[in-house]
Parts: sequence; C-alpha cells; structure tokens
Amino acid sequence: MAIDEEIDKLKKLQEKQNKVAEMPIQGLKLNKDGAIRANSIHNIGVILQRDPLLAGKIAFNEFTYEIELLQDIPKLMLEKGVIDDDYPPAILNYIESKYNVLFSDKLLNGALVNVARKNVYNPVLDYFEDCYQKWDGKIRSDDFLPDYLGVEKSAVTALQTRLFFVGAVAKVYKPEMKFDYVLDLIGGQGAGKTTLLKKVSNGWYTDQFTDFENKDNYSNMLRALIINDDEMTATNNSSFEILKKFISSEVLEYRKPYGRHTVRRYKNFVMARTTNELTYLKDKTGERRFLPNLVNKRLQKKSPLTDLKQDYIDQLWGEFTAYYQDGFSFMLDEAEEELLNKHRSAFMYVDEQEGAIEQCLQQWQDDFITTSQIAKFMGEDNLINNPKLARKIKYVMDNHHDWQAAQKRFGNVSQRGYRKRIQ
Repeated sequence: MAIDEEIDKLKKLQEKQNKVAEMPIQGLKLNKDGAIRANSIHNIGVILQRDPLLAGKIAFNEFTYEIELLQDIPKLMLEKGVIDDDYPPAILNYIESKYNVLFSDKLLNGALVNVARKNVYNPVLDYFEDCYQKWDGKIRSDDFLPDYLGVEKSAVTALQTRLFFVGAVAKVYKPEMKFDYVLDLIGGQGAGKTTLLKKVSNGWYTDQFTDFENKDNYSNMLRALIINDDEMTATNNSSFEILKKFISSEVLEYRKPYGRHTVRRYKNFVMARTTNELTYLKDKTGERRFLPNLVNKRLQKKSPLTDLKQDYIDQLWGEFTAYYQDGFSFMLDEAEEELLNKHRSAFMYVDEQEGAIEQCLQQWQDDFITTSQIAKFMGEDNLINNPKLARKIKYVMDNHHDWQAAQKRFGNVSQRGYRKRIQ
C-alpha cells in the first residue's frame, strides 16, 4: 500500500514537472497543481511582455494618454492603434488557447496599464524631432499662408504664422507652458482653410466640438495637436467670458466615460478658428489673443487639397521645431504688439455708437478729451441721464490703442479723461 502511494506521488510530481517544463515562457506563477494561476495580474503581465506574438507591441501614448497597439497582429485580426473594447476578447481568447488559462477582463485591463506604462512614447514629439533632423534649413513659413490660402505676404503674417505653429511645437515639448493665441482664418470661402489645418496636423486634428464647456469634448481635444472651431460654431455657442477662460486655461479637468476619478491634463494643443465673417471681433477686452489672417482665393498660388504634400509639411514642422529649439520667445516687444494691434483693428466689429466715437477722436484737435466731450459730440449733453452711453464710451476708450486714461488740471480742478498716446 505504501509503495502504491509513493508511486502515485511520484507520478503526480512528474506530471507537475512536465507541466512546468512545457511552459512556453518563464516567470509565470503556478498553483499547487502546476497550472498557471488565473487570478494573477503578474501572470498576464508576463504573458503580455514575453509572448512572441504580443511582446513589445503594447505602449502608452504620452501625447493622447491612451494605451495603444504599436503593430498590427493579423493572427488576432487586431490593427495598430488605440486598444479599444474590441481588443481584450481577442487577446484573452488567444491566451486561453495557448496557455490553457482564462483571465478576467479586469485583470487584463490592469495588466495592459502596467505593461503600457513601462513602454511610454510620444508620437508627436518623435515626429517633430525627426522633422528637425531632416530640415534642410530653408525658410518656408513666410510663404506658407500666402501661397496656400492667398493671405497677404507681410511682416504681420510671418509673425502670426510663427507664433501659432511654434506654439504648437512648444505645447508638445512643454504641455504646461501657457499659450493663449488663436489662429483665425477669415474669408476666402472654398479656399481650403479647414483642409489646410487637417493636413498640416498629420491626423492630430479635431473639429468635433460645439462649445467650450461640455467636458465630454475634452478627451477628444486632448488627442489633437490642432483643434479647429470650424465656422466658429463653438465660439458662437459660448459667451466671450467662457471663450477667454478656455483659451487662457492651462489645464483641463474632466472625467473619462465610465471613469471613477476626475483627471487633470495639461492642454497639449493649440486652437484655430475659421469663419467667412470679416468683421468678427466684437469684444475689445480680450482680442489680443486672436491672430486674424484674411484668406483670398484669387491670390492662392497652390491648393491645400492637391498641392500641400507631406514632404513640404515635414519641412515646415522642421523649421518651426528649429525656432523652438533656438529659444523662440512668445513675449512680444512693443513694435510687434503695435503691429498686431493695428492689423487686428481691421477685423473689429464697429457698431453705430463706436463709429461715432471714432469719428469724434479723428476730428479732435487736442491730445486730451473727456467722456463728456465725446458724449456732446454724439448729441448727448447730460451723461447722468444716459448711463448706458457713459458705459459704452468708457468701454471703447479703456480698450483704445491710441488713447489711455489720464487726468488734466484746469486751474485748480483735476479732470479725468483720456490722453492720446505718443507714437
């Protein structure tokens, strides 16, 4: 009897040893029967990292904050890209058929996170680095918008182009950097404004949002390098205060679909807008953020649809990355500020009262003017009875580029008003 028991034990030991020996990969934890433990996140992690079909193919995209498959796996009919809800069943089925163990969805998802976090990459940063290395040193940015959208070739166009696209590069290298400029492409219906933005973004693009408050839009935005408020739909659906807050914000806070925790992400994108309305700037308190470019289809030399090729786009990004690497400054000097302000004024919406105020200032001979004097020019002798006009004059003058708040003494009386800036 004792001999039979010993023989039985020996057989079981041999079976266990055989199972261990047959393991395709090393490092797996086994249960007492020699089988792979199914309730182990360690085991599924080992398989994801060492299995010949799966090893090295799972990574964390630092730009989009998503787990991705780096290569197609034809055997499992899985394509390169974001690992979505369709992928786990195929992976689990493959593991079960090869290793005779079925892991839970929860364990697989946890292991995918662990493995991906050990293999981090940033495809946009890698792309910029590659473009930088291949850049031939030729300046193309000055002609980019003039050639492809018919924008006037000028110092202001060159400055605005550099500000925006070098800003896009900077947000990839330093997402925490504050950047609050918006590229506006104005007019030129049918010229290909949206097409140009899509192509130059290399797929890191979205226009799928309708406002700036719905946090469901944020995860989509954070997958893009350039977000485009096409036809200014989101702008028109938002108050100007909300728009300014969104542009100036450095961090987006939201909850992922089915997520348990709120996440905070640095804005890693820049924003563009398109519209066919020429005098579209209606608020004078925050317009410095906007970089208007008047598109002219008749002056286009090339089509964004047919002529904007990948090698040209790569050279552009190489140039912009070079500017960033050389210490490009987003702090404008006085001359640059004045250049942009003067250019921007052509796109300002001016209502009847604002037009009358501007007419008064143009005809005024002195370098100092009071609110009452402006009101009198407009036919109002008593501003106390017209506080709405008083607020309007103050709003226009407080934001006027050629006048600033000042005081002037008339005898023993100090009078508040506005003094013309010295050019």
